[in-house]
Amino acid sequence: MRGGVFGPRDARLAACLAGLCALFFAGLRLAGRTFFWGDLLYIHFAWREVPALFAQAGALPLWNPFNYLGMPLAAEMQCAAWSPLTLPFHLLGFASALAAFQAAHYALTAVFWLLLLRAWGLSRWASAGGAVAAVLCGVSVSRLGFLNHLTALAFLPAFLLFARSPVLLALSLSLSFTGGYPTMTAGAAAAAFVLAGARSWSAEGPRGLGAHARRWAAGGALAAALSAVLLLPALELASDSRRGGGLEAQEMLTWSFAPRDLLQLSSPALLAPGEFDPAGSWWKTCYWGFAPGALAVVGAAGLGPAGAAAAAAYGAAAAAVVLGGTNPASRAVWTAFPPLRFVRYPGNMAYLFIPLMVLLAARGLDRRRWAVWAVCAFAAELGFYAWGALPTGPSALWTHAGPVARTLWERAAGGRVLVSPRALHWQRASAGSGLDAAAFDLKARLYGLSNAPLGLEEVGGFGEPLVPRRQYEFMDRLFSLQGAAEAARWMPWAGASVLVSREPAAAPGLRSVASALWEVSELEVPAARAYWLEEPLGAALAPGSESLPASPPSRPLSVSRPRATRFSVSGSAAEPGWVYLAEPLGAGWRAQTMGAALEPALGPFWKVRVPAGDWALRFRYDPASFRLGLALTLAALVGLLLRGAARLRTA
Repeated sequence: MRGGVFGPRDARLAACLAGLCALFFAGLRLAGRTFFWGDLLYIHFAWREVPALFAQAGALPLWNPFNYLGMPLAAEMQCAAWSPLTLPFHLLGFASALAAFQAAHYALTAVFWLLLLRAWGLSRWASAGGAVAAVLCGVSVSRLGFLNHLTALAFLPAFLLFARSPVLLALSLSLSFTGGYPTMTAGAAAAAFVLAGARSWSAEGPRGLGAHARRWAAGGALAAALSAVLLLPALELASDSRRGGGLEAQEMLTWSFAPRDLLQLSSPALLAPGEFDPAGSWWKTCYWGFAPGALAVVGAAGLGPAGAAAAAAYGAAAAAVVLGGTNPASRAVWTAFPPLRFVRYPGNMAYLFIPLMVLLAARGLDRRRWAVWAVCAFAAELGFYAWGALPTGPSALWTHAGPVARTLWERAAGGRVLVSPRALHWQRASAGSGLDAAAFDLKARLYGLSNAPLGLEEVGGFGEPLVPRRQYEFMDRLFSLQGAAEAARWMPWAGASVLVSREPAAAPGLRSVASALWEVSELEVPAARAYWLEEPLGAALAPGSESLPASPPSRPLSVSRPRATRFSVSGSAAEPGWVYLAEPLGAGWRAQTMGAALEPALGPFWKVRVPAGDWALRFRYDPASFRLGLALTLAALVGLLLRGAARLRTA
């Protein structure tokens, strides 16, 4: 392929690479196995399943009632609710959808790298070698369970491939961003901007660099419009979250590479025993192997002084980023560069090495008679490392509810569940009579967000990076309480009827109802989502969550909730009073309260005055940020379609 011409042999090679990716995941699915480990089980399962459940019920995924007392779903970037790439999860069972999603993203990664390397003038087999190395390198393998990472990594070569076409660049940026990991999309786009800019400078000088910047500015603006359906709600949520101003250094720099961890870039064979751990130490698993590494050295040697210096500078910059807080120079990079304040885990940014290593390895293979054998060596060596690197479990795992969920379905009866933080972080129970037993055990314990696909509403949660500030502060306050007795006093005010804990909960007002992996206890008087309060009690209810009234609320109200985004409360009283709502009505909620103002109460909750006699309150979630974002996205799509139609007419 020279001069941008993609021939039939290239198409066959691309189809072969994509077919091999599909064949592997199809074989795994037919064998009744599935990847499940880590965040895939605790978090990504819920992020993909919950929007699909809403869509299958004919509802827009706008509000998530299942975690953190309820929070915006339209704005949750990592759940990828608006990404067309998540379509398999809407059409198939989770095990099949997961295999299809992973196969499609590995195929996209391979094909985009093949197309890019061919477009940049490398030989067919050199391009295939680069694509194989990109698909099977340590970063790609260790991120198999991070579905939003897969999307960002798949589109990294597309940013380079379409760097000269603002429209195709915008589509790639938008698909990557809506795929659910914006910080990785931003990092991949920055790397592509630098590499494509260096190429433009080399070919055209300063004029080429100026044109390059203009193309990317246009592509970025169009991508923002195409992604506005997610971008605007996400910005609103971020501004209201505890991370709206960035992360503290301690959290930001967790999981930095130590200098000796740079050896991870080589081969697992050179690592000390126990250091090769794609499942546990996924964030620093970034090997390339002996064959691709050796060819990368050959490729670097052929760049010439200027090219070698540029490659070295890029590699040094990537190393400085992944080293994070382990040395003064890298720490200075993280603390001095404002965008990095919104990024966690420096080691997670080892993907920045991918374009450098792929380009150098492919260049080392370019025009070699033995290139086809080198590609086979790439595949054999990297495939050997990848085989069995991540655990698999039975596909039935995803439909397994387990005894805890069955108990909660029976006992919670529409109320929320409070999961003790001691239960949340207790991992010892995952040890069973084999890996499959451990997998089912972990799934049944409802770690992370895994209560959500089961329709169980929880006071807290674990794993969502952007949580509205008032909900997070309330959860943090609740989880800092000492013992079940203190937690039981708060439960009615949080609309929680059931407590899940490691040990039996001995507290007044609580009774043990089951011992099913965890201990399950319930309030003797079930909690409600709304209460009528007498005038003095309601007036005294403080906005903050520092203290509680001496006695629990005693007059529950019926709440009608036909859907997640609507509910109403009605009642009658002989005297004026207050309605207390155990609902976090933040931005986007609209209330009809008969002219009375909503007032904050006990952290994320609300109270409102009601008159004597009959009254009714209605609430609807209708965020303006989503409506405006949807309008902008639709307008951008219509504009692209009209532009394409006009070009077809004039062609």
